[in-house]
Amino acid sequence: MIQADTPPAAPPAAPAEIVVARSEHTTTAASLDLPLTLVKAGRREEMTVRRVLFVNAVVTQVQPAGGGADSYRWKLAGFLEREYCVNSLTGALACTQPEIAPLPDKAEGQGPLTAPGDFRLAVLAEANLTSTLAARSDEIFAADRLAAVDPFLKAAGVSVPKAVPPRSAGRPARGAPAAKGGLRD
Repeated sequence: MIQADTPPAAPPAAPAEIVVARSEHTTTAASLDLPLTLVKAGRREEMTVRRVLFVNAVVTQVQPAGGGADSYRWKLAGFLEREYCVNSLTGALACTQPEIAPLPDKAEGQGPLTAPGDFRLAVLAEANLTSTLAARSDEIFAADRLAAVDPFLKAAGVSVPKAVPPRSAGRPARGAPAAKGGLRD
């Protein structure tokens, strides 16, 4: 049987676009410190679980390879960062390495660049995702406690005593009368 020569490799395809600029930053949407008193073998330790919800934003400005108007793309992704910090008896604070967990909250898009540095659509999308995470922060932090914090504490063999409600001393507090010039009902 006669074999044909292998055809020569095709030259690499020219890029469809050229990256002009790229920027990346993060924006904090919400944070919550969860103070805990831990008990293990009769010893008490103070711990704080620090958690932050943030958005990572990447904006890329591109130009068509054959010339033409620049455009830009953006990719946004939400994350939860968690670290465990323990107060020692001397007051020193020691923290674990932060753990970062991706959230399902994401957004991406593209738009024409109408003026240098005018990434208006990306800025609006980032503000929308950041405010969505902020609005859902209580729900996200509660789910994180159940899924990550409580199992971590259980694996460490510590318990978190139930908080004892403070005793009431007399009548319940009432609102103070409005100050002069202040808001009134």
